[in-house]
Amino acid sequence: MKYLLPVTLLASLLAGPAISQSATDGEKVFKKCKACHRVGPDAKNSVGPILTSVIGRAAGSVEGYKYSKSMTAAGESGLVWSEESIAEYLVDPTKYLRALLDNPKARAKMSFKLKSEGDRLDVVAYLATFQTAAAKAPSDGFCVVNSSEHLLFFATETREGERNSSNLEPGEQLCSAATTDTDGIVSVYESEDGFEGCSRIIPVGISEEMTEFAEFDRCGWSSHDS
Repeated sequence: MKYLLPVTLLASLLAGPAISQSATDGEKVFKKCKACHRVGPDAKNSVGPILTSVIGRAAGSVEGYKYSKSMTAAGESGLVWSEESIAEYLVDPTKYLRALLDNPKARAKMSFKLKSEGDRLDVVAYLATFQTAAAKAPSDGFCVVNSSEHLLFFATETREGERNSSNLEPGEQLCSAATTDTDGIVSVYESEDGFEGCSRIIPVGISEEMTEFAEFDRCGWSSHDS
């Protein structure tokens, strides 16, 4: 049985700072990344893994790519790439993994650092234009897919308080971080500063589709094992 959680109770938890980004400028910044990474429908792994649909993807999960032990451990610990975590990672990949894993010996294969905050936000916006609904819910997490016909703001939150949020185009997907509990919360709003929307409790290991948006918890939902 599934239960609806009033959205008004989650509003304060799901509020976050707005991110100003330019995908057009990000395309120019991404030229610095092309020495190692590819993105797009025909992209293949290179020195680094493909970045198509990276937002909402569990870290260290691209098939056929050999990750460092530290990145594999990050994925196993529950790291799911969001716009915010990608931007933080780009500041200093090794430093990010050491803090995340609480391991001073952790090391990223990626040595490149993107120091400009504007460049980081722009390149993340560019990567977001290559999202598809191909990401799979991790066995210890859950996902939500925007199966409506409109751009909407989605958020996932675990019982431990780990939150991911993003604007999703139709067909795009957002996944949670790992959770030790049996379920988590998905919420959707008309916009990032929206107040009334829909929320739903989702069991771990499930990918939930939001098929039709309507305020006051009247959205249409469809769930399936992922």
